[in-house]
Amino acid sequence: MRLLDYNSCKKNISPTLLLGLLCIVPLFSLSQNKHKLFASNLFIEGKVHYGFLYAHHLELELFNAHFPAFEVSIQKQTYGKHKWERTFAYPIIGFTCWYSGLGNSPYLGQALGLMPFINFPLYRYKNFFFGFRFAIGVGILTKKFDRLDNYKNIAIGSHLNAAINLMFESRYRINTWLTASVGISLQHFSNGSLKMPNNGLNTPMINVGLAYWPKRKNKEIGDRFYPPTEPYSAVIQRYIEFNIGGAVGYKNMEAVFGQNFIVLHIYENTFYQISKKSKVGLGLDLSYDPSHLKILEVQGDTIMNHLSILRPGINGAYQLILGKLGFIFNLGYYLGGAQKSNGPLYEKISVQYGISENFFINLMLKVHFGRADYLGIGLGYKFQIPFGKKTLKG
Repeated sequence: MRLLDYNSCKKNISPTLLLGLLCIVPLFSLSQNKHKLFASNLFIEGKVHYGFLYAHHLELELFNAHFPAFEVSIQKQTYGKHKWERTFAYPIIGFTCWYSGLGNSPYLGQALGLMPFINFPLYRYKNFFFGFRFAIGVGILTKKFDRLDNYKNIAIGSHLNAAINLMFESRYRINTWLTASVGISLQHFSNGSLKMPNNGLNTPMINVGLAYWPKRKNKEIGDRFYPPTEPYSAVIQRYIEFNIGGAVGYKNMEAVFGQNFIVLHIYENTFYQISKKSKVGLGLDLSYDPSHLKILEVQGDTIMNHLSILRPGINGAYQLILGKLGFIFNLGYYLGGAQKSNGPLYEKISVQYGISENFFINLMLKVHFGRADYLGIGLGYKFQIPFGKKTLKG
């Protein structure tokens, strides 16, 4: 028996009902443990968005439309239980359900995003909060490209995608139970070129929201439980950190070339920690992407040596530190490679998690001017070379 008949579900289950079920189930579970959970500063918020689909490629002009979106989230105001919460001035963390009909396009269908997030405070004064929210998770699109039934949808080639939301928002605490918010955001859906086509969907939006606190806010700040500096930090050594790793990516290009490709990527990042929150440095990349052979063949170029498609690159690197978790951003320049249609510049966005003192796992997205090239997963090793002595400031 099939677990899901997509066409019958599309006819019989409305998007609003689907969103409601996905959001109500976790709320029902929370209600069973209300006293325990809401003592930890949990609250519920609803948002209404309005925006448009940005045609970042000329071929996406077909989908231009203005439309609303709706969001329900479960959030928590941190209060210093973990040291990184204090380092980042007590951010808001949570999980959100985001839904839009995408302007009722017959080609795009509806979109649903299920995303955990963190909201970093940029300015806080009494009951006013201004922050930046970063959310990343899973996106579900009800329609995708099909060369027979939906050939005009050249934006997305898969139902399952990555969903990313970037938002600047202001929040004002009205009273003990209610908080109002207003913000501007960018919602993005893409599959990282796991299946072509993959131009992606980008929707800039404005929003208003209202949050409800079922229980009084816990103001038990944890600062007094920690010393103002780490032990011996007054004579802490500066150090250079080296991250060496590799990743394997997958590109489904059956719609374009009739086959799939495995991409190999190795890299090195050299970091210097400038605060408890950040590291900066330089990086090196080397990638081997067999799809470049097909691209060159279509262009009429003859490749005698397959190693000529190797693409070395150099980049600037930045890492945001959240305990064992790190978000790494690289902006680079290619130093070679026979395939040059993507241009000389590239970007990488990575999530790195330390599984031991020296080893880490890494999820990496390679991008060219906002267009995803491939998604890779891999393993790496890091080590430090200390020098000098200097107090580390937060």
